[in-house]
Amino acid sequence: MKSVRIWDSEKANFSGFVNVEVAQGKIVSIQQAKEIPNPEFVLPGFCDASVTIGANAVGGKTSRAELPKVLLGYLSAGFSHIESVADPNLAPLLKEMAKSKWNGPILSQAQKPILYPELNAGDGAIYQSGFKGTVDPKRNKHFPVFLKEMDNRGFSQTELFSKRKEVEENGHLALAYTFADKTSWEDALDTGFSVLFHPMPEGTNLFRAQKRNFLWAPMFGILYLQEVKKNPEVWKEEQSQWAKLNPHYAKYWKDSLVPEEENSDSFPTSPFSVFASQFQLEKETHSNLLFASGAGHWGLFPGQAAIVEVRLWESLLQSDAKKDERPNESTSNFWDSLFGRKTYSILSIPKDEESLPMIRRRIIQTLTETTCQYLGADHGGKLRVGGPAHFSILTENPLKRTSGIFPIESMVLGGKLVYTSKPTKEGTAK
Repeated sequence: MKSVRIWDSEKANFSGFVNVEVAQGKIVSIQQAKEIPNPEFVLPGFCDASVTIGANAVGGKTSRAELPKVLLGYLSAGFSHIESVADPNLAPLLKEMAKSKWNGPILSQAQKPILYPELNAGDGAIYQSGFKGTVDPKRNKHFPVFLKEMDNRGFSQTELFSKRKEVEENGHLALAYTFADKTSWEDALDTGFSVLFHPMPEGTNLFRAQKRNFLWAPMFGILYLQEVKKNPEVWKEEQSQWAKLNPHYAKYWKDSLVPEEENSDSFPTSPFSVFASQFQLEKETHSNLLFASGAGHWGLFPGQAAIVEVRLWESLLQSDAKKDERPNESTSNFWDSLFGRKTYSILSIPKDEESLPMIRRRIIQTLTETTCQYLGADHGGKLRVGGPAHFSILTENPLKRTSGIFPIESMVLGGKLVYTSKPTKEGTAK
């Protein structure tokens, strides 16, 4: 690639013009180049910390026929690595990918999530009941514990602390999925769990409560769609935006889901504005974000799920919303219900505030270096000489417009072209 601008993770910004040489799946040189008009921009492969491949986002299971487009869905949004948490054993899928020569991201899988002993998972389930489960050596070192409250039942803090110590002594990482339950958050914090998932409830004071390092993934998209589905006009407009930002979603899934009032998701019924406000209050935690799209939950398709999450982050991380950026009157009451007194535009941001490029730089760092290192991705979320050639190519600066990091032109994995929005033969080096 000649005279491109690549992401510099040390500066959290794009470099000057460089030539990048790729050979045998690795980046072998990055050298200064001459400046040209309209250069291409290169981003490291993104990482997603929580997806479910076996669920198809419309309430059913992913069929074998759907798997190739599901895998390409992640590539189409620039994801090189994803982690499954709530899937059965992915070993058969990995074999099928190799046998059928399907293009897809690099997959990893957490250990079976732990549920309360009262919630009997049954033989062969994707969960394990209680703390006595075994470790699968074919899975990674992430050990999730689901702390969802049910009828005042749960693990005691003594049990949680003991399990965390045991997990860490064996070289694993204990994770707490708390599902926005306040008591669960407090239990996780008090017992030293270092990675916490899902929105924090009102009054959590996470940064002040936990003095050690931590990461957390809000997964706002799951909750957000529960409110958007009740407003067909907003749903239609959002769907149009997702399709513009991701041609793969537009081709396969745009018209596959008609929102209904009822669904089986068991997430909190509190208004989204509660979680949005808490996110804004906990400003100290914004530097501790971990990216997890929740793809596979209702309404969240591969690639599109990341767009939903990032558009929410972009809106919520803005310090102020200008009056001329408010949505039109027909939807203003809806946005007020989502965000309270302040209305943040998710549908469009006509003007680029000075703060937005900085916000997008932070989001890119979260999608790359922070989350990729958490997953143990081989490129570490960076573009460097000697490192794996996992990257996406864009035709415009992604810092310049809303969610501009996702309309990619091509995706390269291990030096091979595995996805392109252009009519180019896949499987060849660019």
